[in-house]
Amino acid sequence: MPGNSETQKKKRPMGLKARAASSKKQKSDGAESTEQVVNDFDEENTATIMLKNDLEEDANEMDELEGIFDSAMEELSGGDSERAITLLRGTIHECDRILRVHDRDVEAGVEAIEIEPRFYYIYGTALFSISELSAPELEDQRWEYLELSQHRLEQAKEAMTGKEPFAWRVYDGLAKIGLDLLSREMSDEEATEEAALKLAATTANFDSALVALASIDAEQAKSETLSVVEMVQSLADSSCLGEAGSATLMDWTEAKLAALPEPTAEDEHAAEIRYLRARALWIRASVLLGQMDETDEIPDKDAFQRLLNEASDLLVEAETREALLLRGEVQLNLGNTQEDGDEQDRLYRLAIKDFKLVQANGELSEELTQFIEDFEQDDNEEDASDDNDDSGEDASDVNDDGEVASDDDSDEEMEEDE
Repeated sequence: MPGNSETQKKKRPMGLKARAASSKKQKSDGAESTEQVVNDFDEENTATIMLKNDLEEDANEMDELEGIFDSAMEELSGGDSERAITLLRGTIHECDRILRVHDRDVEAGVEAIEIEPRFYYIYGTALFSISELSAPELEDQRWEYLELSQHRLEQAKEAMTGKEPFAWRVYDGLAKIGLDLLSREMSDEEATEEAALKLAATTANFDSALVALASIDAEQAKSETLSVVEMVQSLADSSCLGEAGSATLMDWTEAKLAALPEPTAEDEHAAEIRYLRARALWIRASVLLGQMDETDEIPDKDAFQRLLNEASDLLVEAETREALLLRGEVQLNLGNTQEDGDEQDRLYRLAIKDFKLVQANGELSEELTQFIEDFEQDDNEEDASDDNDDSGEDASDVNDDGEVASDDDSDEEMEEDE
């Protein structure tokens, strides 16, 4: 809880090594722990991981399970996906085993282990994480993992009070899974009423996640809000949820950005907030751009230019690669709407300046690279044409010896002709 550093310290995720060390320190008899991780591979080369606790018959299985899960998350954040997959499979294996034992004991009428909300959170999150690591050729398996993950996280949501330290992650996981699953159901075709309701439930889960996190750490909640907004904007821009779905998502992101206080110079998130607000305007403008008719006319040109000008104003201090790229695209499209040739040229040059800064720090799309090459080629041809015009004017003053005639020489020639 806020202000209680001791509580926060206890709640911090611990990996297997940390838990083992902690367990040794807490033993009153000084006996050495036999706790160890055993990797077992079956015929499908699927890792199962079990913690053995021969000396501690009353060991808490949930703590052991959480140890495996935390280690998986640590490996995942550290970039070791192969080790993370092994540990995630072990987590899922243990969850399956605990459930089987629980169901067997309930059926036998004996005291069964209590299934906590934390168990379903771990189970669901492990399934979701491993779905994210599935190979492209295993797409069907990925959807199966997602559906199972959604089921387990729904069980966690139903069982928890909402004040658990992991509650926001349950809501966040459900929202992300919901968006993934909806991408199969919604398309450019007319969205069904059921899909629209699911999308509303998904954004509601994001809201719940951010509220729950804000009650624990307001600053982290702000960072998470921006992270989620950027992700949802990308999904909306991709149009994979159809026009109606994209519009709903954009409404949600804009409401979240509008609810944030106006960033100050001291705000470490100021540049990111301005970028995301500009990006929202750009995505709205892109929708109008996509409605161009056969004559290449934008339906509402004034609205299009207004959106781009507002976005441009927010990107005046752009520094990151993403912000520079966005500013370049805004300037390019503003240039496309200009009837004045000089103003169009000015905006194109500003766009190219930003694109080259982006190019210096990574690749630029083939389309934008081609735009730069075409513009510079036209520019060079115009310069060459101007040089030729100047040469033509100078040639009239060249005498028979190939020397440039002075004004005096010209006067003398005129007198001789007379």
